[in-house]
Amino acid sequence: MTITFTQPDAGWATTPLTGLAGAIATNVVTTVKTAGQNAPRSLQRTIGPSEIGTPCVRRLAYKLCDWPTVNQDGDPWASIIGTAVHSWMEETFRAENQRLGQERYVIERRLQIRGNIHGHADLFDRAHGVNIDWKCVGQDRLDKYRKNGPGQQYRVQAHLYGLGQENAGEHVNDVAVVFLPRGGRIDGLHVWTESYDRTVALDALDRLDNVLTALTHLDPPNSPQAWSMFPASDAFCTFCPWFQPGSTNPARGCPGAGAG
Repeated sequence: MTITFTQPDAGWATTPLTGLAGAIATNVVTTVKTAGQNAPRSLQRTIGPSEIGTPCVRRLAYKLCDWPTVNQDGDPWASIIGTAVHSWMEETFRAENQRLGQERYVIERRLQIRGNIHGHADLFDRAHGVNIDWKCVGQDRLDKYRKNGPGQQYRVQAHLYGLGQENAGEHVNDVAVVFLPRGGRIDGLHVWTESYDRTVALDALDRLDNVLTALTHLDPPNSPQAWSMFPASDAFCTFCPWFQPGSTNPARGCPGAGAG
C-alpha cells in the first residue's frame, strides 16, 4: 500500500517529505513539539530571573499578567538541545566533585532571589566565587555575544543569580555566562565575566516593581487600550509568545518593536 502524504513541517527547507518518510517525520516533529510545550520550563507561570531583564517592558507586562499567548508554534528543538546539554553538564560536574572529594561546585541550586522569585542556578564555583550560567547557542549568536557581550537580559540574569547565591550564604566575586556552541567544537565556546554587582540585580527588581505598579494603575486586562502604554522593545520579537505581526490591538498580540 502506498502512503500518499505531504508533511509541511519536516523538510520545509527543501521539498517536503512524502510517503513513509513524511509520516515518520510528522510523528517525530509532533512528538517533540508536544513534549517541548509540556516541559517544566514551558509551563512555568511565575516570572524567573531569565525573564526579568528583558528589554521589552510590554513583554514583561504580558508575562506578569499571565496574558494569553498567540505565538505558540515555535520550534522547541534549540531549547531541547539546551536542556540536554544542561543535564549532561550537571552530571559531569557532580562527577568532578566526587573526583575532587569536595563540593567545589554547587550544581542546579534553587535560589530565592526575593519573595516568590526563584531560579535554578546552573553552577557556582566556590574556588573562585563565581556563578556560571550555561547558554547553548548557534554560531551566529555565538559570534554576536563574542563581539558585543551578553546583552541586557543575560547580564541581569547573571547578577540576579549572584544575588540569589549571596542570599544562600555564598561569597560571590563574579558572575559568568558560558556560551556553548550548538555545533562545532567545545573549544569554540565563549565566556563572558563581570564582577558581581548587587545593584544591577536590585535595579532590575525595582524596574519589575515599577511595571507591577503600572499594571495596577492602568489595569490593561480590563482596559485593553492601556497595553499600548507599555513600550515594546527589540528583544528577539519572533520568539516572543505574544508576537503577532500586523496586530493593531496589543490586547490580542504585539506587532513587535517599532510597529505599535
